[in-house]
Formats: sequence, structure tokens, C-alpha cells
Amino acid sequence: MQDGYDAVVFDNDGVLTHPTRDEVVREAVAETFAEFDIDADDEAFEHAYAANPDPVASLASDHGVDPERFWARRERNVAAAQRAELESGAKPLYDDFDALHALRRDHDLPLGVVSNNQHETVEHVVDVFDLDGVFQTAYGRDPTLDGLRRKKPEPHYIERALADLGVSDALYVGDSGVDVLAADAAGLDSAFVRRPHRERYDLPTAPTYEIDGLTDLLDVVA
Repeated sequence: MQDGYDAVVFDNDGVLTHPTRDEVVREAVAETFAEFDIDADDEAFEHAYAANPDPVASLASDHGVDPERFWARRERNVAAAQRAELESGAKPLYDDFDALHALRRDHDLPLGVVSNNQHETVEHVVDVFDLDGVFQTAYGRDPTLDGLRRKKPEPHYIERALADLGVSDALYVGDSGVDVLAADAAGLDSAFVRRPHRERYDLPTAPTYEIDGLTDLLDVVA
């Protein structure tokens, strides 16, 4: 824990925007299997849904499909489905998002986003809600199997965001165990947001801070 930070970096789903409805992702994954004419059993489907890279690669190869091509299509389909959710209002920003404007205005802190969602989905969030002026950098996972392997708890994308911002002492804000682990791996303090969907959620390791919402960050960085 330190007295001040040079930037704040956020996870997206469950922190800035409401989580995507489970059935939306499942429908997009099912669409991908249908496009490649793959009749997947329940286990294979769950691997593709949960984004487990090695089983997905093996599954595609076993059906004579290029794994990277299959995965890129899966990512594109899921990103398109999530954009529709964003545009329809089914995946809105949280009501306390205005706290980020206060961080920029009152504390002059550069802000970034690092999500385990697709980079295309992160771009859609920035586009749909016109957030170009809020965030100085934003990353989701690349639509490749290697990109998938670099997602949190690996610190890869967080480190890229820090390099963009030109800082090393940022605070990372998330709503999951992998967020806290990724912050630790990057040498950052972490703030865990216990939203209602995380009411009974157990963390694998303690965050630097536990907060109820984004407004609490104003006290953390003060």
C-alpha cells in the first residue's frame, strides 16, 4: 500500500460495465460450432465457452479445422453479440462510473482498461459509451490462442498498459481473483470491487483494498 498512484487501471466486466449475460456468450459459441459443422459434446462446448486454449486447439485439430481460424471466429462472434448487448442497453455502465470523471478532474490521474474480454469488445465499450476522452489506453485479449494464454492472471496486458501510460505505480481495480493475482504479478496494488454479483465470492489472496463501488476509489487515491 502506498500514499499515491500515478494511474488507475480497470478491469471492465463487473467493474465498469455489467457482466455479459451468460446465454449471450453461449449462443455465440454455439453459432461458431455450427459454422464449422462441428458437433461438440458438452465438455468440448464448455472448453470453448470458458476459453481454455489447449483443449480448444485440440478440438479444432481433431475436426480438421485450423485452431487459430476457429478461435478467431469464436472471438468475433462473441464480440459481435456483446456489442449488440451494449447497444441495446442490456450491458450498461454501472451507475458509479462518474467516479472516473472525478479521478481525472480532481486528481489528474491517467486511466486505462485491461480486460480478459476480447480486445474488440473493449473497443466496442469505448465506442458505444464515447469513452475516448476518459481512457488513455485500453486492452482486451488478442483474438489468437497465444493472446488467450496471456490473459490475466498473467500480467502481460497490464504491463502493456503501464508502458503506454509511462507509469509503474498504478492501482489495478477488478472484481475477480485473477484480477488480484495479475496485479500482484505486475507489482501493483489492487482494489477489489465487491459488486452484488460477488457477494459470496472468495478471493485466492487478499487485495490491497476491498471496496463497494467505484466512488470509494476517491478516498483510496486521495
